[in-house]
Amino acid sequence: MNEETIIDYGRQAGVNRAFAILSVLVTIAGIVLNYLDIFDFTPTVVFVGIPVLLFILSLAMGGGSKKAIDYIPGKWEKRKTWVSFVEYEDMVEKYEDAYGELYSHPGDYLSCCCSFIFIIAFGFLILISQEMTIILLNPLFDQILFIVLEYSIVAVAGFVIGFRIPSIDAQDFFKRPVTGDVYSFARELAGVPGIRAGMNVELGVRSGVQTIIDAEVKAYIQSLPETVQIQVQVSQSGSFTYPYLVGTAYKGGRVKPHEDSFRIGTRYPALLEYSMDKDVIVIVARFEIPERTSSVPHISMGDFRRLAALLAEELKDTYRPE
Repeated sequence: MNEETIIDYGRQAGVNRAFAILSVLVTIAGIVLNYLDIFDFTPTVVFVGIPVLLFILSLAMGGGSKKAIDYIPGKWEKRKTWVSFVEYEDMVEKYEDAYGELYSHPGDYLSCCCSFIFIIAFGFLILISQEMTIILLNPLFDQILFIVLEYSIVAVAGFVIGFRIPSIDAQDFFKRPVTGDVYSFARELAGVPGIRAGMNVELGVRSGVQTIIDAEVKAYIQSLPETVQIQVQVSQSGSFTYPYLVGTAYKGGRVKPHEDSFRIGTRYPALLEYSMDKDVIVIVARFEIPERTSSVPHISMGDFRRLAALLAEELKDTYRPE
């Protein structure tokens, strides 16, 4: 591995040092201001106001630290490979262990909001403990200890969250691995008889470093050419996740637009919708969900696999190469 030819951490070291200095200076300022006690509201400023400001500054410094990691452009040797879902997940696990900290984690925006609430609550909790004259060592040293402890927690939390939110500017180096509902349902196709499902992965190799350039879910019908495929689509309606399948066959003959309903032992009847898109047969497989139900609809993975098996058989029966 020769990662230093791809990633340059030089500028990040300067940002990290600036953050450490800033944290120490803000902590010293908080201690001095608390010692001087100029205003009646000085304790509130020291234990609530300054920590909030420190958190915002730490967020910015954390984001700046991530953006200071530079990608060194270069040519990647690319190759495509077909892997199973298990193999792909093993690749992703190793990939995230190596480079997971380099891409963004948008979910941490929620952590940011929760941290603001925690900082304010923690500050007021310290103020209440002081008014109750709770003494650990002695009044003066206790206040210094509380300031150092609170400011350290706030600074580290802000920096970590700020670091995780953005990604480095390196679109060619990596893309976020395929995840989510589409992947979860597509993974189920691997266990359906008559379907060959997996991942088409484009790998990049450079200076001994391997990365995932791109990855795409693919599902084919066994014994048929790869011009016949199945795609997984997922729509959301409130808390209801609605998966359906789209089967396509390029130059596989022609069908008349129509619909067929099937009872396949699932909770809801299956509906196949046939149509043509120029030279492509299109069959949409979905479940007929009643418009009004007393409970939130649910499609189990077992029912989804039965729907996929039905579509696979229908594509086999319909495919007539020209």
